[in-house]
Amino acid sequence: MKQETARRSLWAPPTFLTAAGALVAETAVVAVVLILWAWVRPAVPVTDALSPSEDDSGAFGIVFLPLFLGLWTLVCAALAAALVIPTAALARRTAAPLPVLALPAAAAAVLAVLLMSGHPGALVEQPVACLYGWLGVAAALVPAGLLTLAADRRAATGRKAWRLPLRLLGGGCLVPAAGLLLVVAAAAAYRGVMS
Repeated sequence: MKQETARRSLWAPPTFLTAAGALVAETAVVAVVLILWAWVRPAVPVTDALSPSEDDSGAFGIVFLPLFLGLWTLVCAALAAALVIPTAALARRTAAPLPVLALPAAAAAVLAVLLMSGHPGALVEQPVACLYGWLGVAAALVPAGLLTLAADRRAATGRKAWRLPLRLLGGGCLVPAAGLLLVVAAAAAYRGVMS
């Protein structure tokens, strides 16, 4: 068994990129699940939602998706810096379970968003929506925090520190890009069959 070296900072580039990459990957998974859920819902006719219009060539999506992925990666990096890394650092320092620490961190994040958006009354007017937001942020923090701590352990034992963040970022960005290519290919095939 390898002897652990001195603990490194959670702000080390591989560990920080793991936190951001975990949020990007979580977002990709949630987006795919929501899209699939929207397709199977009987209230939304799939043929109307998926039929390409005559003037839609898919070029807008090809240009927009990389810009959106780049912007969302920056947003995830900011969220990792504000929420994931401090929560993981507190869990490492206090040896408290990360899911328990994620709940107050998520509550603080939801309250900060409500205050900054000018809707502090939403806590009283829409408590169920705030509860869902709180649980959603906590559910996003736990896997990202656990992966961040795992990346920290990998770096402390001298194993390859860049493998995990690169896989998370690559998978989180490649899933929507592959989905876009499949939609463009399906739209082109649909046009070819219909014309």
